[in-house]
Amino acid sequence: MNRKILTNSIWMMSEKLVTMFGLIFVVSYVAKYVGTTIFGQIALATSLFQITLVIAQLGSDVIIFKRISKNHKSGVKLITATLPMRGLIYILISIPVVFFTHKTGDVNGFIFIIACFASCFFSSIDVFSMYYDAKLESMRNTIANIFGLIVSLILRWVIVFFHVDVKFLAIPIIFASLIPFLIRLYFFKRHNSMKVGSSRHRNKYKKYLIMSGFSFVISTLSVAIYARLSIILLGFMSSGPSVGVFSVSITLAGAWSFILTSLITSNLPSIFSEKDELKAIKLASKLNAMIVIISLIIISFVSIFGDYFIRKLYGIDFIDAYKPLLILSFSTMISSLGIISARFIARSSGYSFLSKKMLCVALFSLVINIPLINFYGLTGAATATLLTEIVSLTFFNYFFKKGIILKLHLSTLFVNKILK
Repeated sequence: MNRKILTNSIWMMSEKLVTMFGLIFVVSYVAKYVGTTIFGQIALATSLFQITLVIAQLGSDVIIFKRISKNHKSGVKLITATLPMRGLIYILISIPVVFFTHKTGDVNGFIFIIACFASCFFSSIDVFSMYYDAKLESMRNTIANIFGLIVSLILRWVIVFFHVDVKFLAIPIIFASLIPFLIRLYFFKRHNSMKVGSSRHRNKYKKYLIMSGFSFVISTLSVAIYARLSIILLGFMSSGPSVGVFSVSITLAGAWSFILTSLITSNLPSIFSEKDELKAIKLASKLNAMIVIISLIIISFVSIFGDYFIRKLYGIDFIDAYKPLLILSFSTMISSLGIISARFIARSSGYSFLSKKMLCVALFSLVINIPLINFYGLTGAATATLLTEIVSLTFFNYFFKKGIILKLHLSTLFVNKILK
């Protein structure tokens, strides 16, 4: 790993670390104040908003990353021309979700749902973070998120210290994504022209994003659905408190994924640019091994201190989140390995394969979630998530290009003869 990639990885980790602290500490105060029932309602709404967010982004995270890496000027125009379209799509799809998840007479729940809606809106149009990641300038993302976190934490502290109405805790939820977005937008406009040209040029970029992003949307949407299917089905098959408890497990289990994501994102350009397939496999297998080692160390830490953190941050009402947390921590590791495999497939232009595969994964997830949740509740939901990630990483991937992902996994296990 060269120095520039390593430096960018560190900055990306710093940025994700800041985001993690904001997510855990701001949301944990909300959870303590509103309790498991309302928090479960908020968690269900957020899961649905995150699915609509995926649709609104139209696969722009991958497309913009790739375009910026190859043609900076064209990438900037693509970002600028399609920003309003992403916001509009998100609003149109998300408004029904607001009314679907809101329970009549529950004012506090409705306010927090609106806050989640607004927070995800800014995330849907904030592709500037991907722009700076592609340019290996993740430092700007870190600075933006630090300011957002500081403001959110100060507001949270003021609300708690002065015993302000619990409804005002919705403000830090919104500001946690609004402020970083505004800062990144400021940096972006300062160094790039926001002018695209005529409406014909804008429509050209919009059409390109829709056409190119369609396969990504299907693929990413399937991932978004199966990743949140457990919590959504819990919302329909179980009680509100169960959803709230499970959402805490998901939050804590994914809190450290920023380390893995940062390493993966910073190493992807070298894998994408490698023309020799064997060398690319070896690079990806080394990355796989690194992900596994780091994950096992962190999972060991979670198994020892997870119970303590749940009690300290969320309170005794959420203590049942511990067992699902352990299972979902392994799911985080498998999911990260899945990102590497998916990007390796994308390297070979296997976008159509990914779309079909993810639909199959979503169906598989649905089939195993229903009985496992029905019989085992929270533990069943976590187990279903882990099994889905394992099958997605292995079985479904092995059908691509004469088992190239199987070769990648065998290489990770140092079974190199198969590569000859």
